[in-house]
Amino acid sequence: MFVPGREIFRLSEETQATVRASSVEELMSPAGGSRGFGAPKLTHERILEAAHRTRARIREQWADFSGQPPLIAKKVCYDVMHDCWVREPVMIQLDERPFGCGAMRECFRMKEVKMEDDSQEEAHPIGAGKFGQGGVDGGGKAPLSFFALARGLMELQHHERRTIWVAKRSMSDFKRKILHRRACEADAVYQTMAKHYAEMFNQEVHRRADESGLGRCGAHDIDFLLTHVVELPDGFTYGAESYVLGHYQKHNTNGGYTIGIRKTPQAFSYFTFIRSNRRLMIVDIQGVGDLYTDPVIHFLPSHFTGSLAKVDGEMNSGLRGFSLFLWSHRPNDVDRLLDLPTFLLAPHEEAHFAPAGSTVSELHTMATQTKSREAIERREGDGFTVHLDEVPGVRLADWCDWRTRLPMEAASSHAAGGDGTGRSRWNSSDLELVEAECHMEIAVMYNQGRITLRADEPRGDPDKKEVEAAVFHLAEAARQDLPDALLALARLASGREHTEFLPQVVSTTEHMETSMALLAHAASLGSAVAMGALARLVLDAEPCSKVPSELRCVALHLEAFAAAEVHDTEVKLAKAREKLAEVEQRALEREASNEEEEEDEDEDEDEDELDYEENEHHSMFRQTFGWEDHGWNAPAALLRAAELWEGASGEAEGEAQGLEDGEADGAASEAAERA
Repeated sequence: MFVPGREIFRLSEETQATVRASSVEELMSPAGGSRGFGAPKLTHERILEAAHRTRARIREQWADFSGQPPLIAKKVCYDVMHDCWVREPVMIQLDERPFGCGAMRECFRMKEVKMEDDSQEEAHPIGAGKFGQGGVDGGGKAPLSFFALARGLMELQHHERRTIWVAKRSMSDFKRKILHRRACEADAVYQTMAKHYAEMFNQEVHRRADESGLGRCGAHDIDFLLTHVVELPDGFTYGAESYVLGHYQKHNTNGGYTIGIRKTPQAFSYFTFIRSNRRLMIVDIQGVGDLYTDPVIHFLPSHFTGSLAKVDGEMNSGLRGFSLFLWSHRPNDVDRLLDLPTFLLAPHEEAHFAPAGSTVSELHTMATQTKSREAIERREGDGFTVHLDEVPGVRLADWCDWRTRLPMEAASSHAAGGDGTGRSRWNSSDLELVEAECHMEIAVMYNQGRITLRADEPRGDPDKKEVEAAVFHLAEAARQDLPDALLALARLASGREHTEFLPQVVSTTEHMETSMALLAHAASLGSAVAMGALARLVLDAEPCSKVPSELRCVALHLEAFAAAEVHDTEVKLAKAREKLAEVEQRALEREASNEEEEEDEDEDEDEDELDYEENEHHSMFRQTFGWEDHGWNAPAALLRAAELWEGASGEAEGEAQGLEDGEADGAASEAAERA
């Protein structure tokens, strides 16, 4: 196993000692495994023997190296603490042939030498040729002396003491220079960010172990290789990282599946989610031992600034990535040591794990497969029903009375971060809804057949246990005040048609009060659709309510609905004006600069615009689940509200008059009795 050096990885002293000790133990065993009970005692002779074996393995890697002519390139590293890119000149030599290929990238062995110049002679620019023009930048900046070039060329000849670098490039997009450079920069940002969180994880494990007195509970110190970008003089780029000797193992995937029985990698992924305040999650953990590489970061772009926010990562699944991991993760001893909160799962999910023996590709297929149109059409004839009040773990009694909640006014909704429909605009305070969105996404994925609890049937419509699990997560999202979940659960409880979302769930008329209470809760959070739907349900009920307090409550919902509709129209108009102004400003700047852009840049323009909503919200975000057919608009709602106020006043006067007449009759009866 590769023992990281201080200059390359900048490890803490404790992490260095741990990794170095585990590396020596692995090398000491004859089969390359870890030392077990009864293993021979470490001696100087055995350490020297292990060093010779390691050097022999390095020589084997360089044996068939056929290098291209040396080049002076730029080494570009990401500084996570200052969120900036650091550049320095290096001399590199690439192998002519790749030594390995994956599904998307091919890997080349590479030598890399720092262009250090400690001579006292005057530096002279190097002319055109193998080394580019005018030094590193090709424009005469930072010229290199003859001594630096000569020493670099000599250093390239020493195979035994050269670090084996792996230079990666995409097999499809390598010639698209701008796009490929962004992909290489994304890898560098991902791994540097992962290393930053790994250091925090190690510190937290040690602190908790010391404070609790229970030890480390099986937690290991971990680390990530650092990746940098190598930019050649012709503008082509490679992603580079150190070559690691040993057996690679994957512990979880970016599709949400955990592999093997290791506790530390799964706890680390969950730790990053909690420690980042639910803004990101580092997954696809793989590597040699506890030295990991090539992770994937799921994150919410609008909550980051700087380099990570600009990463156009195709593997970033955002909230769906969070949900897939949380659905498959089971709390372990390391989670409990770090006191990480438990993500609630349905009773049917508690004992469910990934099928034994599944390959990574099979697990990823199970997590991302999409159902056929025939399967969707067959859904109504599945032959089973789920009664809403019989779902394990769901308490409908939590929502009982719609009369106790008043609607949020439009101005208050926008001041609290809403958009007039009760949906979050994802400012800092709205990170509290991320967990609720994950519960909602899990329910949606069950409905779509994208996840399953059946090991023998990875495809197909959900069965009864999966539908019950979907309802559990839907109810949990509603309990955490997610307006979309409240609307969906209200639809299930209403007994009305819901063929697009969990059609197997049925309810009775007894749950109509629950449905109205859920709508009132959503209305109190600012959902205009819930306001209009609740008013329609109350007014269309048989017999129609004539209780003054209920009429006043409905009138308030209609007034709030009308105000929200007007406010939303004003917001849309303002956004349209802003967008038009931005387009006009860009057109003016383009005319003023009159600069010709490269073809690659034109090709990549459309890819610059990330779909934030797709990554940051559940799949049925902005769905109203049929409640939009309430038939109200702003004028009609205000007119009906005025009528209800008049009716409520009349009913109240009638009740008051009845009470007065009753009191008068009672007084007359008492007087007659006394007489």
